[in-house]
Amino acid sequence: MGQAGRSGSPPTADALAGERYLLLADISGYTGFMSGVEREHGVDFSGGIPAAYGILGALLDTVIEGVEPGFALVKLEGDAVFAAAPAESLDGEGDRVVELIGATYRAFVESRTRAIPSSDHVCTACPAVAHLDLKVVLHRGPAVRQSVGAGSDLLGPAVTVAHRLLKNTVRERIGHRPYLFLTDAAAAGLGLLGIGLGHREEYPDAGRIEGRIIELEATPSAGTAPS
Repeated sequence: MGQAGRSGSPPTADALAGERYLLLADISGYTGFMSGVEREHGVDFSGGIPAAYGILGALLDTVIEGVEPGFALVKLEGDAVFAAAPAESLDGEGDRVVELIGATYRAFVESRTRAIPSSDHVCTACPAVAHLDLKVVLHRGPAVRQSVGAGSDLLGPAVTVAHRLLKNTVRERIGHRPYLFLTDAAAAGLGLLGIGLGHREEYPDAGRIEGRIIELEATPSAGTAPS
C-alpha cells in the first residue's frame, strides 16, 4: 500500500496524556466500491490483486501526506485515516488548519481523477472510483497514548466522540458533498467559532455534540459569518 502503512508521530505528540486535535478522514463510498470489485473479480486473488486495491492505497497515501504537516498518523482504520496533533501546536491556527484540510481534499480529488480507468477498461467496478469522496471530522479533547501490542493507540472519551461523529446526519442537510465537521471544542481552540454552518449531532452514549459544517469544494475563510 506504499506510504499508507506508516505510523508514528512527531516527538511533541508522544506525551502519554494531554489535549489533542483528533482528525478522522473517511473515504465515503468505499464499501460499495469494494463490493463491486468483489462481484467483478471474485474473492480468489490467485490471478493477481485487482487494481482497485492499489487505487485505494494511493488515495489513503494522499490523505496521510496531505495532513502530515499538521497531524501525525495514529493508524489506518479500513477506509479512514486517524491522525492527531498536540493541542498546543495548533491552538489559534484555524486558518492554517482549514487550508491544510482543504488542500488535502484537492489532492485527494487529483489522485482520484488520475485513478479513473480509460474508457476501454473492461472491468465495470474500477471506474466507480470516480464516486469515492471524502468526509473529515476534527475534534479536540484529552487523549491517552496506550501501548497496544507492538505499537500504541490513542484512547479516551474524546477519541470515542470523534469516531462516533463519522456516523452523522450532515449529508441530510447538505446533500452528498465532501465536508469537514468541526466540533465546537475544536473550533474554539482553533479560533473558528464563526465559520461554516452550525450543526449538532446526538448519541445515546456521547450526548449532544455541537459543531460547524464546512464544505470542502470551496472551503470558506475563517471570517465567514455563520448561517
